[in-house]
Amino acid sequence: MSDAYANESALVSAESNLYDRGLDTAIALSIVSFTLGMITLVDAVGLDASGGALGEFFLLLLAVVVGGVGVVGAFSWANVTPITSKRVRGIALGLVVSTLALTVFAYAVPVTLATLLGVVLLVEAAAVAAAGLASKAGVVDTEPSPSAGLLAGGAFGVIGLIIGATLGASVAGFGSLPWLAIALAGGAVLATLTVVPSEDIGSTLPPALVVGTFGAVIATAVVGVGWQWNPQNISGGFTGGAVIPIFVVFGAILSAWAAAKSRAGFGARGRQLGAFLVINLNAFLMVAVMATIVVFVTVKGVGYALHGLTIGALSALALLAPALVFSVAHARQPAGTDDWNTGARQLFRLLPLAATGAVAALLLVTAALGRRLALPFTYTVWVDRQPQVLDTAVAVTPDPRVGALLLVAPALVLFVYFYRSYGNLRNVGSRFDRLETVQRALPLVIGGIGVLIGVFLLFGYAPLGLPLGLTVAYPLVVAGSTAALGLAALPTASVLVGDGSLADRAQDRATFFVVGLLGSLGLLTAVLFLQTPANIVPIVGPVNVVPVVALYAAVASLAATALAASAKRRSTEALQRRLLGEEISLGLAATAGHLALVGLHVAVTGVQFNVLSVSVSNEGTLSFPMALTPYIPLGADPGGILPAIVGTVWLVVGATLFAVPLGIGAAVFLTEYAEQGRFTALVEIATNALWSTPSIVFGLFGAAFLLPRLGGDESLLAGMLVLGFMLLPLVLITSREAVKAVPDEYRDASAALGVSKWETIRSVVIPAAMPSVITGIILGVGRIAGETAPLILVLGSTLNSTEAIDVIGGFRFTAQPPFVANDALLSSTASLPTQVWAVISAGVSGSPSRGWATAFILLMVVLTFYAVGITARTYFRRKLNYE
Repeated sequence: MSDAYANESALVSAESNLYDRGLDTAIALSIVSFTLGMITLVDAVGLDASGGALGEFFLLLLAVVVGGVGVVGAFSWANVTPITSKRVRGIALGLVVSTLALTVFAYAVPVTLATLLGVVLLVEAAAVAAAGLASKAGVVDTEPSPSAGLLAGGAFGVIGLIIGATLGASVAGFGSLPWLAIALAGGAVLATLTVVPSEDIGSTLPPALVVGTFGAVIATAVVGVGWQWNPQNISGGFTGGAVIPIFVVFGAILSAWAAAKSRAGFGARGRQLGAFLVINLNAFLMVAVMATIVVFVTVKGVGYALHGLTIGALSALALLAPALVFSVAHARQPAGTDDWNTGARQLFRLLPLAATGAVAALLLVTAALGRRLALPFTYTVWVDRQPQVLDTAVAVTPDPRVGALLLVAPALVLFVYFYRSYGNLRNVGSRFDRLETVQRALPLVIGGIGVLIGVFLLFGYAPLGLPLGLTVAYPLVVAGSTAALGLAALPTASVLVGDGSLADRAQDRATFFVVGLLGSLGLLTAVLFLQTPANIVPIVGPVNVVPVVALYAAVASLAATALAASAKRRSTEALQRRLLGEEISLGLAATAGHLALVGLHVAVTGVQFNVLSVSVSNEGTLSFPMALTPYIPLGADPGGILPAIVGTVWLVVGATLFAVPLGIGAAVFLTEYAEQGRFTALVEIATNALWSTPSIVFGLFGAAFLLPRLGGDESLLAGMLVLGFMLLPLVLITSREAVKAVPDEYRDASAALGVSKWETIRSVVIPAAMPSVITGIILGVGRIAGETAPLILVLGSTLNSTEAIDVIGGFRFTAQPPFVANDALLSSTASLPTQVWAVISAGVSGSPSRGWATAFILLMVVLTFYAVGITARTYFRRKLNYE
C-alpha cells in the first residue's frame, strides 16, 4: 500500500517541535472558536456576556474539554485505546491550552464575548500567517507545491471581490467607477496572492487576511452586539447576534484549513488533512418518497391545466427535434442475437422513432396547408358555489413564427448531444501551414473581442465620449461575421477539391473540419455578444448580418456533414469510417450550434429575424395560460400560476444547493474516515430518526428559529433552508450507502499506484458512487417540492401573486455589512404546494378544478426535476463504464 494509507494512523511522522505544537494549538483554537460560533448562533450564550457570567461559561467549557481529553488520555495511558498519532495528541493538548487561556482572559479582562471572539480570530490569523512565513523562510522543513491551485484562487478571489467592494464603497461611494476598480482589485489581489506564490504563502496569507479582517471588524465593534441592518421592504433586519457568529464560524473554517495544511507540511498531505477537517463539519440529512398519485392527479387536473394551450407548428417541430434525434439513435442500436425475438426487439426500438416521425409529419402538414389543428374539450370551474362548464381546446396553428427561446433550447440540447458523441480528430489528415496560422490566431481574436466586451460593459458603448461602438465594434462585428462564414465554408470547399476518392479527401481534410466549424462557432458567438454592450445591430442593406451569417453557416455545416456521410457510405475501411463518423458528429454539432446562435441573436438584441416566410422573434407562438400567466381571476375567466411555479423552482434549487454538498461530504467522512463503531451507529440512528420527523416540525423549527434571524418576516430564504434541512438526511443516507457499495478493490488499486487517500476518494470513490447518490437526490427533491405545511409557516400562502420573484436580479452590493444583499430572498413568494392549499381552502372563489390543475403542474415540475436527475445519473454511469 502507499505511504498515504500506511501512515493513516499517524498522518505524519515528523518529530514534535515548537512549530508543530503551535499549529496543533491553532487548529484546536479554530475548533473552539467554531464551537463558540455555533453556540452563540443558537443564543445558548449571549454575545454581550462579560465579567463573571462569561468566566463561568468558559469555566464550564474548560471542565467539559478537560474531562473529555482527560478520559481519552487515561484510556490511552492504560493502553485500552492507544493513541500513537502525535498530531492527535497535540490537538488534544491544544484544546486544553486554548480553552484555559480563554477562561483566564475572560476573568482577567473586562470584555464581552463578542470582543473576545474577535480577538480569537485575530490570533488565528496571526498564527496562520506566521506558519506560512516560517515555511517560506526555511525555518521549518516543508514540501509546498508550486501553487495553492486555481480552485483556491477562485474562492479567495470571490472573497476579495466582496471585501474590495466594501472598502470601495466606504472610500469612493457605492456604484462609482473607482468603487468598481477597488472591488476588482481586491478580488485580483487575493486571487493572485493565492495562485502565484508557492503553496505555503498562497494557502496561509489569504486566509490570514480574511480571518484577520473578520476579527478586526468584530473586535473594534464595527459589527458589534448592538449593530443592526434593516433592508428595505421588510419590517425586521439583521443584527450582530446573527452576523458575528457567522463570521466566527466561517473564519474558524478558513483558519483550520490553513493551519491543517501547514501542520502537514503542505503538498498532498496538507491538502488531505485540510479537506478532512472541512468535511468533518458536514452532517445530517433526511429522506422522503413522493406519493404515487400521478394518474389520479393527471385525470383530475389536466383539463383545467391545459386550457387554451396553443403552439405554432414550427415551434412544435423545433421542440420535437431532440426527441427525433434521440429516437433515431435508439433505433440504430443493434437488436441483439439472431434468434426468434430479434424482430420483436427491433420493432420496439423502432416504435419511438415511428411515433416521433408521425407527429413531425402531422406538424409539417399543418404548417404546409395553413390549417389549424385542434383538440376540443371541456373543463369545469365553480362560480358562486355552482359548477360551470367551459369550452377550450389544445391547438396547433400554422403560424410561421418561432420563439427565440423555443429555438435556442432544443438547438443547445442537440449541440451538447452531438458534441459529446464527437471524440477528436487530433493528428488526423494532412497539415497546412496557413490553416495552422489561422488556428493559432483564432483564440487571440476571440479573446480580444472578449476584452472589448468587458470594456463596453464597464465604461459603456461610448467610453470617454469616444464612439467606439460605431467606429470599432460595428466593423469588427461585420468582419468577424464574414470570417466566421468563410470558416464554416472551409470544410465543404476543401473536400470538393483535390485528388483521390471522396472518403480519402474527407479524411485528409479533417483539420479543416475542426478549425472551420469550431472556429466559426467561437468567432460568431463572440461577435454576437459584442452587439448589446456596444449598442449596435449591424444591418448591411436589407441583411441583418449576424443571424444571416449564422443561418448560412448552419447550412454550410450541414453540407459538410452530408459530404462526410456520403464519404462514409463509400468507404470500406473500418478506421476511416470511424474518423468520418467523428466528422459527421462535429458537423451536426456545428449545425445545431449555429442555429442556436440565430435564436440567441434575437433573444439578446430583441430584433426579429425573417427568412423566407418564417420569422424568429421573442414573442413566439406558444400560449400556455396556466403556466405562463401570473394571475388566476376569481370568476370563470382562465388564468395561470407563473409566480407559484417560479417560486417552487427557486425553493427546490436553493434547498438542493444547501443540502447536497453537506450530505455528500458527511457521507464521505462517515464512510471513509470515521472509525465504524458506536459513533457511526449513533449517527445512523439519528439520521434515520431525523428522516422520520414530521414535516410540520421542520416548519415550526423554521418559524421559531430561522424567521427571527432572517428579518422576522416570511421569506423565500427561510423556505429554502427548511426544505434543505428536510432533504439533508436522505442525501446523507443514500450517499453513505453508495460510498459503501464501491468495491474495496478500487481503493486498493488506487493505493497501489501511490495515490493519496483523498485523491482516491475524489477521483475513484465518489465518481463510482455518484449514480446512486443522484438517485437519492432525485427522491429527496420529489418530496420537498411538494411539501406544504412547513412552507405555510415560513413562506405564507399567497393565492394570487401578480409578479414572479426575481432572485438573480435582486443581488446588490451595499456600503455597510453584510455588503451583499438580496431583498428578493427576504421576501415572501407564492409556491405550488401553498397555492394548492390556498385554492382548495378559498371557498367560493376557489375551485377544485384549479386546485387539481395546480397539483398537476406541481407534478410536472417534480417530474422535470426527476428528468434532470436521471439525465445526470445516466451521464455518470456512462462515464464510469467508459473509463
